[in-house]
Amino acid sequence: MGREIGKVVEAKGVYVRAELYELFPPYIVEYGKTIISPRINSYVKTRVGLDIIICQITGEYYEEQRKGTFTGYFFDLVVKGYIENNHFIQGVRMLPMVSAGIEMLDSDDFKMINDCDSVNCFSLGTNLFDNTQSYYFDYNTIIPSHIGIFGNTGSGKSNTLAKLLSIYSEILKNTDKGKVLVFDINNEYGNNAICELDMKNIYNLTTRSRSEKRIPLNYGNLEEDDWCVLLNATEATQRPVIKTAYNDNKSKEEYEALIKDMIRTGRHQLLKSMQYNMRDYISGIQNLYWHTTCEVFYFFDGEKNVFFNNESHEAEEYLSNISVNVPEALLSNFLFKLYFAVATHIGYGTQYEFISPLLRRAEKLFADFEKVFSSSNEDLFGGKNIAVIQLANVNKDMLELIPSIIVNHLFHKQIEKKENNRIKDIINVVVDEAHNLLYENDLDRKHTTITVETFERAIKEGRKFGMFLWISSQRPSDISSTIISQMHNYFIHKLVNPNDLSRIRKAVAFLDQNAMDSLTVLGSGECIVSGTGVKMPCFIKINQLSKEQRPNSENVSLFGCDGIFEKDD
Repeated sequence: MGREIGKVVEAKGVYVRAELYELFPPYIVEYGKTIISPRINSYVKTRVGLDIIICQITGEYYEEQRKGTFTGYFFDLVVKGYIENNHFIQGVRMLPMVSAGIEMLDSDDFKMINDCDSVNCFSLGTNLFDNTQSYYFDYNTIIPSHIGIFGNTGSGKSNTLAKLLSIYSEILKNTDKGKVLVFDINNEYGNNAICELDMKNIYNLTTRSRSEKRIPLNYGNLEEDDWCVLLNATEATQRPVIKTAYNDNKSKEEYEALIKDMIRTGRHQLLKSMQYNMRDYISGIQNLYWHTTCEVFYFFDGEKNVFFNNESHEAEEYLSNISVNVPEALLSNFLFKLYFAVATHIGYGTQYEFISPLLRRAEKLFADFEKVFSSSNEDLFGGKNIAVIQLANVNKDMLELIPSIIVNHLFHKQIEKKENNRIKDIINVVVDEAHNLLYENDLDRKHTTITVETFERAIKEGRKFGMFLWISSQRPSDISSTIISQMHNYFIHKLVNPNDLSRIRKAVAFLDQNAMDSLTVLGSGECIVSGTGVKMPCFIKINQLSKEQRPNSENVSLFGCDGIFEKDD
């Protein structure tokens, strides 16, 4: 039984006022053991018969009469739940009674409230207000869940994310039923961050040149609708072109005939593009030019001009030298077919100006694809449990498209793997600095919309197929509200921006005003945890990882052993 420290003097629903018998010092020593005195945000208990009610201290004060006569010391309490059959249950089935005693918690009470009931549990840190008490979490309620980690820069959110990943990586050493995919936007998770380097398959991507190690992707799995979305095709004019190209089965001779028809009918804009982009696959059109005055093609062989018109029989001899070599590589093949699909639709009367932007987007997109993807059926994880895709050196379009394509691909694989309503394995998709990727304030950007919609589907439906999303961000107000609201567990570090606080207040149902007020004054590494993985919101000081395992996101030091400036003796 805990030590009795006061009694209930007022009860208004879940809000309770208790008078203390005496004012306690910061620490109490009993039987040679030091105990932290009750203080704001710590817990006490009261009884109704044999039932135990748990309350949290939210205020502390004393009162005196007008003439200076001392009245007493008081606590403001809020009912959090009760203990039944040695288990803490959050709720208000029982409420305190006036004159009932207020007691300190003993060690068993604290374990019932905060410790994990299962043997499969892990510790992230200690109680923020009592560092002698550790917090434990159940693997079953944290790892297979959607997690949001939020906090201002320097608040410790990256350490929290890395701590979770590091703990989980130890479990993954003994199984092949779990995978972790990290989208590393700032290239912070290389070397031994999270876990040993040999446990991870790292893709350090760049769009400045061909990446040394590219992501395996079977382009043949991309459907007609996928290409329409990736190329941001307009509904009326460009989607039909993609459909024609996707279903194109023309022979070499048919392509050659189509080129000759383009020359005869003067489709100079399209042919000029083909001369530049298809020069490796089409021969015989290198010395072909457009005469703007006569509006006709002519061939110049270095000696004379040969014009292509209905009266020129000599021109037909040059046309017979045109030859087409259909590319085998899937991307080049599809771009090749797009050009001929455009030619076909111009023949139907579609204006070239309406279709040409599709070709420009395709040329750039396919060039970037070649730098970061390789056409292959190989496993993304390379036989390992953790894959890290580093995106700091890719351009804006690929920064958004790569996660979208990969997550969509993995999501469909998880659907295919589920048999007899049983999930065979799970995958956790991790996005650090998620405000750079999943923002909703710029949905007019083509690829932003694609990415946000892909991740929204994953977070809404992924749980049923064993796919879970972990995100970390310093600006939750910039992230899609659908994604924020669908999280199961929240690790919230210091936040001061009013928009961020408003978003958290709306999304996290279990945070009371006391917890919300605390968010603006939390220190580095301190956070509030709320969600399905805890019985009620708890204040935690997260243990820091070793220097070798931390992400490369440390603050810069000017002087000292790790300083970037040298100081004269």
